[in-house]
Amino acid sequence: MPNITINQESVSLIEQERVTFQRFAELAFPQCVTLLGIPRERRFISMLPASYVLKRREDGVEWDDPMVQVALWNLHDLGVAEMSLEADPEGGDGDPQIRFDRAEATDMAHGRESSINFSTVKSGRAFIAALNNVVHRSFFFNGVEHEIGIQPRPEVEKIAELAHKGRRNEEGLLFAIARTFANMVQQGLTVEDIEVKSGMELLSNLGCTAISVVPDEDRVVFNGFSVMSAMSSGLLQGLNWDHLKKVKENVQMMIEQIETRDETPIVQQSNRPVAKRRRRN
Repeated sequence: MPNITINQESVSLIEQERVTFQRFAELAFPQCVTLLGIPRERRFISMLPASYVLKRREDGVEWDDPMVQVALWNLHDLGVAEMSLEADPEGGDGDPQIRFDRAEATDMAHGRESSINFSTVKSGRAFIAALNNVVHRSFFFNGVEHEIGIQPRPEVEKIAELAHKGRRNEEGLLFAIARTFANMVQQGLTVEDIEVKSGMELLSNLGCTAISVVPDEDRVVFNGFSVMSAMSSGLLQGLNWDHLKKVKENVQMMIEQIETRDETPIVQQSNRPVAKRRRRN
């Protein structure tokens, strides 16, 4: 059985149920918002399980507690072998200190799609890889990179509802969201507006990582897709492996289309606005 060394103490890792990994991911997800406020080069998903372990140990929780064990598995799967935890190095009420003394980044730490597979999805150990994707994903709009972040759920749902209402016949959701996104841009909204940010998040959830809106030619062009983004989103939304395989196949198909053609256009008809630009004071 694997182990991890914490404060020079070897702690054995015990197998846990998938539902416990999922519960920990649900608990950690809101903390990703805080993590997104840290510069990307210093933003490590391992800080979430490490902070959880530190807090629970301060509360007197034993190493074999299921949620503590899941946090330790997360650290192990991210490549952490040894770490040091101190509530406050000075002995007061200051900030805790977490130091990774020995670690070697794994596929999960690097954000590679290989980290979400049948085995890790079935066991639940893929959830930390999905959270890692959430805090590092970016979106290219008209060739400019933007961090996606996590938008307020009501705002994302509002844009999703707009796209759903605007779907044409058997049109796929991806295309409907892309048209809604383009309409917002053509109505004057920018990447600083919550509606556009929510649109980028929705597109990323479906695996789209780059898009261009060509207003003069009345169309949208998909420029990039990510299997990892789509599978991470699907996993966090509760999809099982069979459904995730289909998600992966669909995204791979879009990637192949982009590789075999210069572009993948969508005919855009802006016959009615979906949003109005807010007046800024």
